[in-house]
Amino acid sequence: MNKLTENSYHEVHEEHEVNLMCLTKKAFLVYFVIFVYFVVGVGWADSSKKDLTVEDVTNKVEEAQAAFQDAQMDLQMEMKDTVSGTQQNSKGAVKMKSPDKIFVHYTQPTEQFLYIGGNLTEMYQPDQKTLYQQHNGKGKEAAPVYLGVGKQLKKYVDISKVTLYKNSDSEVGLLFIPKDKMTAGFDKMKVLIHKKDWWPYEIEMETPSMNSKVKFSNISFNKGLKESLFKFTVPKGVQVVEGAVF
Repeated sequence: MNKLTENSYHEVHEEHEVNLMCLTKKAFLVYFVIFVYFVVGVGWADSSKKDLTVEDVTNKVEEAQAAFQDAQMDLQMEMKDTVSGTQQNSKGAVKMKSPDKIFVHYTQPTEQFLYIGGNLTEMYQPDQKTLYQQHNGKGKEAAPVYLGVGKQLKKYVDISKVTLYKNSDSEVGLLFIPKDKMTAGFDKMKVLIHKKDWWPYEIEMETPSMNSKVKFSNISFNKGLKESLFKFTVPKGVQVVEGAVF
């Protein structure tokens, strides 16, 4: 292999690693949004810190789902690659509508639009004029994270050792340590939840390759968000890429 060929090989290899890292970070963004919406939930029940258990929290979250119609909030996320040490900060605005619709407008580090509904997930990147689509099949079994709100919280409890690491008048913190880290997909997860509305405002997750922290603020509920917010029409000239992108 001559010097020119070697240089070309290294350039392609480095570009492949950068693209792979970008896709991994996108996956974490999507994962966090989906986890917050379908695992933790929202409610308006009062809670006393006395003798509160993990089961109490689980039951309150399940009961709270009946009161949730829509929600919107600001998002800030930090993601750090445990191998390279590189960090990426993301900001955006999240809108959700029961039972399974999510819209996220990311403003940093680049503008992106995420749409989740039913069996379809879409990520639109205006600067690249590209729409990434992922079809998840039909039914709850094909897309378990998207549906079955109550089951998902119990699922994480079932596969983890869960403890209350914080319990104050205003908030409760859950610590998840998976029984089998290989199948769970994470090493440790911490969730802080406001008791006033049972909505998570801070989540931390550790995996072998990535440490992530997400914070939510300016949270409001049941403002009558329109269905049109959660529907995306592909602009002319935009390339559509199908497959498991996220």
